[in-house]
Amino acid sequence: MKRLIILFFISLNTFAQTSLIDSLIKETNKASIHDSVKIKLYGDIAWEFIGSDMNKALEFANKELELATKTKREADIAQSESDIGSIYNRKSSFDTALIHYNKALSIREKLKQDVKVAGIYTNIATVLMRQSKFEEALAINFKSLKIFEKVGDEVKQAISLGNIGNLYYELEQNKPAEQFYRKSLALARKTNHLMTIGNDLVNIGGLKFEYGVQFDKLVNAQELDSALIYFSEAETVLTTINATYNLAAVYNNIGRIYTIKQNHKKALDYYEKALKAREILEDKYGIGLSYINLAETERLLGNNTKCIDYLIKASDIFLSLKNYLNLKQAYAKLAEAYELKKDYPASLKYYQLLRVIKDSIYNEDNAKQMAEMQTKYDVEKKDLELAKNKAEIETKEKQAYIKNIIIIAIVVLMLLVAITGFLFYRKKQIEQQAKLDAEIASQKEIRTKAILEAEEKERRRIAQDLHDGVGQLLSAAKLNLSNLDSKITTQTEEQKLAMQNALSLVDDSVKEVRAVSHNMMPNTLIKLGLASAVREFITKLGNAPTLKVDLEIVGLDTRLDNQVETVLYRVIQEIVNNIIKHAKASQISMQLIRHETELNIMIEDNGVGFDTNQLDDFEGIGLKGIQTRIEFLNGSVHFDSSIGRGTTVIIDIPLV
Repeated sequence: MKRLIILFFISLNTFAQTSLIDSLIKETNKASIHDSVKIKLYGDIAWEFIGSDMNKALEFANKELELATKTKREADIAQSESDIGSIYNRKSSFDTALIHYNKALSIREKLKQDVKVAGIYTNIATVLMRQSKFEEALAINFKSLKIFEKVGDEVKQAISLGNIGNLYYELEQNKPAEQFYRKSLALARKTNHLMTIGNDLVNIGGLKFEYGVQFDKLVNAQELDSALIYFSEAETVLTTINATYNLAAVYNNIGRIYTIKQNHKKALDYYEKALKAREILEDKYGIGLSYINLAETERLLGNNTKCIDYLIKASDIFLSLKNYLNLKQAYAKLAEAYELKKDYPASLKYYQLLRVIKDSIYNEDNAKQMAEMQTKYDVEKKDLELAKNKAEIETKEKQAYIKNIIIIAIVVLMLLVAITGFLFYRKKQIEQQAKLDAEIASQKEIRTKAILEAEEKERRRIAQDLHDGVGQLLSAAKLNLSNLDSKITTQTEEQKLAMQNALSLVDDSVKEVRAVSHNMMPNTLIKLGLASAVREFITKLGNAPTLKVDLEIVGLDTRLDNQVETVLYRVIQEIVNNIIKHAKASQISMQLIRHETELNIMIEDNGVGFDTNQLDDFEGIGLKGIQTRIEFLNGSVHFDSSIGRGTTVIIDIPLV
């Protein structure tokens, strides 16, 4: 699925936008207004027009630059250049956009405005990304992320993380892409930045769609359902902020999911929503694509007449845009639709038009190939002449320098022998070190496994002893006290109360022993698995009035390996207990999501947080024990926290 890369912008409804622009223009016409204020107003007006009228946006951005240059205000000149660059970026004039962005960057660096520099880096990266220069864009995005982390701007950190995820996606590295999307989403939720939340949900949903669908065929229904959940949540968030451009892509993606699910009426509803959004934005190319989707859906629903109407509209748009590839698709579908309708003259007409387009493309390709061949021939001819002249010069030079060449050859040979010997020696050293490292790692794994097995064995033993030993003794004591109470006939009220208190204490002790025994080795974990054990654990936490726990489990319908389940249950138990003991949190959010090849666990709280730079300095074995257990499963654990901002723990466990 070719997924939309979201750019960040503000979308307003037409009435509110018009009113705001009118009021801003009136302000600029006031004689008493200061130049610095007028410059800012010009910039604000340009940004209000950017979603509806690019020419107007450019007009006011140029006024902003003209006045800023006249007043020699360098910071305002930089902002003006950046605004103009953003407009040309939206107009797909990438080279012009880069010229203006680089002018702004030069001024911001001179003024040492680090945050503004990072913002321009982000803009330049979007241009490079749209030019398919993904490696360059990735390097620049990491530079901007470093600056935002340095100044503690979490909103912009979230945006940068999302952009980096997009670049990894374009480089076909889906796993790191998803990791960056999830990091971005965690920060965006923390700062309640709705646009970034919406974009991250769309991007994660797009990855889920790819996992679930290949070549428009369903391969994993669970991943497709997960994609629908993410897209639906994105729709809710983006609707809140009226992000029309982004919503058009979301509607289209949801429509595709329902098409795969063969729920064509639902698909039709979402394709129509996408069309309305693109009509508001006057996105002709997007409108044409929406018509193609609607036509195909109407065909599947048996509405051939509506199918033809949409295809005619689509062909008119693509013809006006000179987009012959999509026009060819529209003509091919029209020919098939008229043939289905048994209107053979009309069908023949579109088959002929289709052939004309194919021939035209073929002829254009031939002309291009011939031009390339001619250029190649001219270049090769010139190269041959240069090579001939060069050969004559080299022949003369060889006669004069042949002795030096022999000497150089001998020296080089000796160097090669020395280098070969050194490389052979280093290779042996590296092999020996690799064997040693492998043996150390193997021994470490054996020790870790033995320790974990010993811990679980000891837990079972203690739990069994508590249940069968202390628990049985307390039950017997309770029974004897009850018999004694029934046999004593002459008791004062004070003696009766003492006896009842004794019975209650024994009863509470029995319950406490059973609870401790069950906590050390839950029967639910042994019998039903990790998902049920975690649900039971969270249900027991629900009794606490000051703590709310949200739990989401996806895909854990089948059991995992017993050892994996036991280790993960202990890790989750330790993390939650740490939150309860130290975080002073009022809310915990927990997600367990199983994919085909890995299990993702994310636990978030809104507590006091801690400095992750001091992670190694913490006393006790809690966090270190978590890291050791996860490393034993060949997984990874990431702690994302800062003082006063809560904590997020992300755990990834491979399942193959």
